[in-house]
Amino acid sequence: MKHVLGIDAGGTKTRALLANEAGQILAAASAGGANLRTHGEPEVEKVLHAVAEEACAAAGARPDAVAVGVAGAGRAEDEDLLRAILQRIGYRDHVIVTIDAHIAFVAGSERGVGLALVCGTGSIAWGRNASGEVARAGGWGWQVGDEGSGYWIGRSAIREVLRAQDGRGSATLLEDALLDHFAVSRPDQIVSTIHGGGVPRREVSLFAASVERAALSGDAVAARILDDAAEELALAVRSVRERLRLSGGPHDVVLSGGTFRALPTLEKEVSQRVAAPGVSVRRLEQEPTVGAVKLALEAVRGEGP
Repeated sequence: MKHVLGIDAGGTKTRALLANEAGQILAAASAGGANLRTHGEPEVEKVLHAVAEEACAAAGARPDAVAVGVAGAGRAEDEDLLRAILQRIGYRDHVIVTIDAHIAFVAGSERGVGLALVCGTGSIAWGRNASGEVARAGGWGWQVGDEGSGYWIGRSAIREVLRAQDGRGSATLLEDALLDHFAVSRPDQIVSTIHGGGVPRREVSLFAASVERAALSGDAVAARILDDAAEELALAVRSVRERLRLSGGPHDVVLSGGTFRALPTLEKEVSQRVAAPGVSVRRLEQEPTVGAVKLALEAVRGEGP
């Protein structure tokens, strides 16, 4: 019997599932983040190798096909680098390398037409139409993009607290939330902590939950940040829709990512903004790694994308 390996490599967590050709999950493994832009090639190789070996050892089998969805990938150079990494750890044939939003879409779309919007530490929208054309929006990394993501929300909140300290912005409940979340005694101390590398991106992303709590408590600054985040995420969906000409027909919009799970108000607001007749907006209920397994199974069976 043949076997396949599916991997979801995110900004904060990497997950692997090994399944047989019937799609039955035989083993699973987890490790830390494996984003090329934030972790670098050596760390990505280390993490991918670790989860692959752990899953294979637990199942007592080696995969005949491997599919990997990686946050922060998407350019041809990224794909080449990831394929080289997979070759070094022993996977040369039937290898699929794609972005995390693609595997989320495969895991959550019944039609196979539409798009996935991932909002975790980073953010990206990826879609496919009935003709097989694909398009993406966002996912360019925390330095220049990832609008609406957990990190983007957390960073925006930190900026607003510092603006209030300067007298350039309104007073906000986010100040007390910042002191508590980052364990500092004054808002300005967060600057040296962040620039000194003492705050992982994940911690900034997790601060987004405090922004939602402040907004629900009536804080106008926090509410504005969440409104801006929802609009940025909805804009990514609209961009993909327009380029794939999806607006004229039924399609799925799959919402995935830890920030959506942690901020239900944000998820609800985005769902309302992207809703339209004939569109099924749904939360991804199963893990995105299942989508990677499905892609690997297609490769084993010789099926199309």
